[in-house]
Amino acid sequence: MVKAPSTRAQAVIVVAFLAFQTLDVITTHIGFRLSHPELNLIMAPIVGSQGELAAYAVKGVAIAVLLGVLILLQYRRPRVWHTFQIGAWLTAAGVAANLYQILV
Repeated sequence: MVKAPSTRAQAVIVVAFLAFQTLDVITTHIGFRLSHPELNLIMAPIVGSQGELAAYAVKGVAIAVLLGVLILLQYRRPRVWHTFQIGAWLTAAGVAANLYQILV
């Protein structure tokens, strides 16, 4: 059976996940102000049809649902922590892509 990470590691995972999500919103907003397109293929249609604030609302709801799933499954399915680690790294890659787009 897979063992859940320590409480400290869990805190680091959640803080990193939320920090990268926040950085993604900030770099996306800066990119929009510089007239760059949305890089996320899932969010691009939402931004195009409903606008930037609607995309942030969808992102916020998705993050809240993911955190809810984490809270509900963390004891029965400790692998959910590894999923959040992967999510944090993927978001970090998105932030890096946003920064590259902004700086180039």
